[in-house]
Amino acid sequence: MNDVGEEISNSMKIPAQDQIKKIILAADFSDASKDATHHAQLLAHTYHAELKVLHVFDISAWNVPPSHYLTTGVFDFTAGVSDLKAEDLYRLTKSKEQIRQREKDTLKKLADSFDLKVETIFTEGDPGHEIVRIAEELNADLIVLGTHGLGGWKRFTIGSVAEFVGKYAPCAVLTIRPKIR
Repeated sequence: MNDVGEEISNSMKIPAQDQIKKIILAADFSDASKDATHHAQLLAHTYHAELKVLHVFDISAWNVPPSHYLTTGVFDFTAGVSDLKAEDLYRLTKSKEQIRQREKDTLKKLADSFDLKVETIFTEGDPGHEIVRIAEELNADLIVLGTHGLGGWKRFTIGSVAEFVGKYAPCAVLTIRPKIR
């Protein structure tokens, strides 16, 4: 165990029956998520815990896809998704599949970069709900995730995955704000 890990372990004086055995790192590949990755690895080493890296492909983002998600073609976004031509729907579906595969590949690369054995979990849906669901299914002891630190109007309109997870998770939740770069 490293000095920091030992210091954390000794200062917390957690009884053996309450030790952290299973940690879920919820990764969205943002800067906040990268910072959370460091903490999840440290905790997994400190407690000799299983580390599972979870990524949720947010399909709701595809209801009206932002142009930066698309890899080919130009779409008329003044029309509804149901009004798209067949060729546009094909390109949209192909682009969605390419993004899905890219995110799976990124998840694997992230897991391969760790200096301990981890399991990856790739799922689709609403990130907050999926993180809570997976934590319940796996009987997790801790969820580690980054927070973007949105406030005011942005938080109200966009919502906060970290806030949702903190409210509904079946276990402890550690949220990590990104370092100021």
